Amino acid sequence: MHIAQDIISILPNRGARLRLLAHARRAVLVILPLGAGIGFCVAFVWKALGSFEPWVGSMGGKLNLTVLLPAIGMFLTTVLLYWSRIGQVSLARDLSLAKTDPYRAFPFLKSIVKVAACGLTIGFGGAVGVEAPGRWLGAAVGVQTHRMLTFLSHIWRPVRLFRVPPTVFARAGAGAALASIFCAPLSGALMAVEDNGRVDPISLIPCLISAASGYMVFASVYGLHPLLPIPTLPPIGPQEIGWALLLGLLCGLGSKVYRLLQRYLDKTLGRIPLMWRGLAAGVGLVLLSLPASYFFPGLAVTQGGGLPLTIHILNTPTLTGWALMFLSLKLFATALTFAGGGVGGLWLPCLAMGASLGAAVAGLFGVSNPACLILVGAASFVGSVHHTLLVPVVFLAETTAQASLVVPALVGTAVSFLVSSD
Repeated sequence: MHIAQDIISILPNRGARLRLLAHARRAVLVILPLGAGIGFCVAFVWKALGSFEPWVGSMGGKLNLTVLLPAIGMFLTTVLLYWSRIGQVSLARDLSLAKTDPYRAFPFLKSIVKVAACGLTIGFGGAVGVEAPGRWLGAAVGVQTHRMLTFLSHIWRPVRLFRVPPTVFARAGAGAALASIFCAPLSGALMAVEDNGRVDPISLIPCLISAASGYMVFASVYGLHPLLPIPTLPPIGPQEIGWALLLGLLCGLGSKVYRLLQRYLDKTLGRIPLMWRGLAAGVGLVLLSLPASYFFPGLAVTQGGGLPLTIHILNTPTLTGWALMFLSLKLFATALTFAGGGVGGLWLPCLAMGASLGAAVAGLFGVSNPACLILVGAASFVGSVHHTLLVPVVFLAETTAQASLVVPALVGTAVSFLVSSD
């Protein structure tokens, strides 16, 4: 990962750079409570979503509509987006706009509607992850904090000491939310501040502070635990590096397949009006869920972000054929959910796809340490789809508490990044 000069390098002189850095240091006094507040908000939203999903499932069972829940949820999502006049949502587009105008990218009320739309998508079984609502919520709160400080600075002059670009507050807010959701403070901070392998040094320190405070508040509610708890792995040897090279190649090619499928489905479903596009995609999700529910009853293969699927693959011996089936179903379900107007994140679905690919390779060649390949495949697939090198590796080390995974994950992620680059 390159350390970008970003904001600092374009400033005209050294004095201006130092003044901006000084403001960023002082802004930490505001960022610390901002991160804590966002950690509390994320804990509340997380608890609400955790109650909403079982309630939807129980209501679907009472009305004999369980199998149709993804179609209902997708339709409700696109209806909400249509009537709120937001239109189809793209987190990537908002993040790109935030580089120049965070106020337009993360308006508070629209961001809350997007969080609600994501709740509908996930709660009813759409194949998306929970990091997107965290980004929208955290960034929106951060932007509103910057707006409040700007207003106060006109009333009370000392507040001007805390003024930094609004992008810093947007990223700090997103970092706190991501750190809370993934129980990984360093990964959350890097996710928020990294852009195509480059890190803005002005935003890095505030993001680290907000991520740490947000994570601690969230952990005080839910406890300290890794996202992907696994037993201690055997020592990593040269053979794991060789498997990492192979997995990096396969994950890079797999990410290309995902992008091609996503573009095809976007073009195909894009002809349907938004309000009905969700229903059409939802019917497709229902059809995809049928083989999964038949062969793997009780396991969410096509539904949700894929974290339960990843944990299942890690803790249960998986045949190569089943692993490839998991990969195919998750890949199609994720692409279809986004093409149909679903709202959510892509990180956890990619994690599940990569874990499935790693399990398939481990099963095919009878590898004695399958958990290592599963996790390296997960990091490599995430890195190739999101065009990032360092964050998936840090994420893997934090969420598993296994530092030994860093070396093979670096190899696999670097290879997949190179293969998937256009």
